[in-house]
Amino acid sequence: MPSVNPGPAVTQTQQTVDVLTPVSTNNNPVVQGSNALRLLAVAKGINANAVGDTAMQIINATNWTATTVVLSNASISLTTATAGIFTLPGATGVAIRTAASALTALTGPTVTNAAAATAAGIALNATVQTIYFNIAVAQGAAATLDAYLYGYDLSP
Repeated sequence: MPSVNPGPAVTQTQQTVDVLTPVSTNNNPVVQGSNALRLLAVAKGINANAVGDTAMQIINATNWTATTVVLSNASISLTTATAGIFTLPGATGVAIRTAASALTALTGPTVTNAAAATAAGIALNATVQTIYFNIAVAQGAAATLDAYLYGYDLSP
């Protein structure tokens, strides 16, 4: 059999392979590319009319750092509600976004608000795989919103 040269040597690592996700779900088990700025967690339909926590699962990252919190799709204008994102329930642990963050910028379903994460620069690891969106002050009227956490996947 003749020797066939398959071309130049190519090394593929998780960081150099294109990433495709055929289905977008809150807990997608499909492997994602790492070491990139991407969506780390999402919660949709958060009840802004009740004080409390909504759990957000970290999507396929064992080590990560948060950079941006994007809030959108408010069902009504959020005039009084405040919220934060924390590593532990009850607004405890590391504050990824402080609870004093007013949601007044969300004036309806077509408005999006992006803000820097309070904990930017803090690397979190496999022990933090669930974070909590905490409504600190309720809206006082039926209201919902969506929250997206973006950051860097620092997984090896």
